[in-house]
Amino acid sequence: MKKSFISITLAAAMAATLATGAMTVSASDYTGTIRWLNYKPEVSDQMKEVAAAYTEETGINVEIETAASGTYEQTLTARMDSSDAPVIFVVDSVNMLNTWKDYISDLSGTELYSYCSDDAYTLNDGNGYIYGISYALEGWGIIVNKAITDAYFASPNKSTEYTSLDELYTFDALKAVVEDMTALKDELGIQGVFGSTSLKAGDDWRFQTHLMNQPLYWEWGGNENIDLNGKVPDFTFQYNQEYKNILDLYLNNSVTEPALVGTKTVDDSMAEFALGQCAMIQNGDWAWNTIANTDGKAVKDEDVCFIPISCGVEGEEAMGLNVGASQYMCINSQASEEDQAAAADFLAWLFSSDTGKQLVAQKLQFVTPFTTMADAEYTNPLFASENYISSLGKTAYCWAANLIPDQTWKDEMGADLLAYAQGQMEWDELVETVVDVWAEEEAITNEG
Repeated sequence: MKKSFISITLAAAMAATLATGAMTVSASDYTGTIRWLNYKPEVSDQMKEVAAAYTEETGINVEIETAASGTYEQTLTARMDSSDAPVIFVVDSVNMLNTWKDYISDLSGTELYSYCSDDAYTLNDGNGYIYGISYALEGWGIIVNKAITDAYFASPNKSTEYTSLDELYTFDALKAVVEDMTALKDELGIQGVFGSTSLKAGDDWRFQTHLMNQPLYWEWGGNENIDLNGKVPDFTFQYNQEYKNILDLYLNNSVTEPALVGTKTVDDSMAEFALGQCAMIQNGDWAWNTIANTDGKAVKDEDVCFIPISCGVEGEEAMGLNVGASQYMCINSQASEEDQAAAADFLAWLFSSDTGKQLVAQKLQFVTPFTTMADAEYTNPLFASENYISSLGKTAYCWAANLIPDQTWKDEMGADLLAYAQGQMEWDELVETVVDVWAEEEAITNEG
């Protein structure tokens, strides 16, 4: 499958006409080590292959360390205070940008920036200073094993009239099918319709961040009203009942009982999907590497596809997947000029050389905003599914969750979701608590 950019993610690509610039170093002259603190644990092994390939081609040593899930900023803080500080690191929000601005070089003069199709995929100050450039334009929703849902649609025992995934674009339709599939789970050979709702601390990001995109998007007025480079907006959890709708559907139709979700990790739930123990799992296109590399994988590549997340908001039948740029590569301004230049050269190689592009497309599975990747060959079946949903004319949700004020709020939301799932907190109490914490953290972040 050839793919330059996911159509739901990018508008028509703008030709990059910016001058390539200042950061450059001769490979033969550089004797240091390029250090990158990787944000994405799901590609930690693949990042090691990237480092090894660059060293083999250039002789330059590259070390890519991966932070454990949910610990990136703590790890970054510790590393920045050491002699092995990363020269390449990642920020994932306006709040994190505010924290690390003094450590971020301007990328506007780099070769990498000249490849970027649109400033929408950068963190910038509006006056030409480029703090970071996205390296992965991602889509997420509900991943489906089509073989299992096809078996349901063909069953003479089903109680609904639905016959296709294309009909599941409203919450009422999704709920009816999911609950009926639960009733028929023995016939379908599954332990639950959904994989485990992983609410173990550090593994709750699918729900305290990604699922929150739905209520945030609707409360803030949609794509045309959300400024992803702006301040954190106020939040009242106007659509908390809609969020509860889909969360309860996950919890009550899962491989794992709600009381036990605090023991479950993302890896647990992805293994359940890969092994055919469930039919659906909320996650993104980045999860394909995990699915594909699961020992004993039972789901067939051609059966893996997306449907959008629905929760009961009027008009959601016109919506597609959640999409956007979630992390941005930065170069450490406190590193030596030689290290900064070497890092810039390495990133340009990764997204423009034949070897680098193959690694990005085949190993890392990143869809990027870079014009140089237009001829890259991708194998992730979820990308084809994203294009299909776009072809239906569905509108993509922007990544509104990038404006969550900080990790403190996410941790509070995750802990409260776990308490709710275990029957230790009423929903109204959860809503009141997370709205209050949002107000406190919003003020701190916006002052920064």
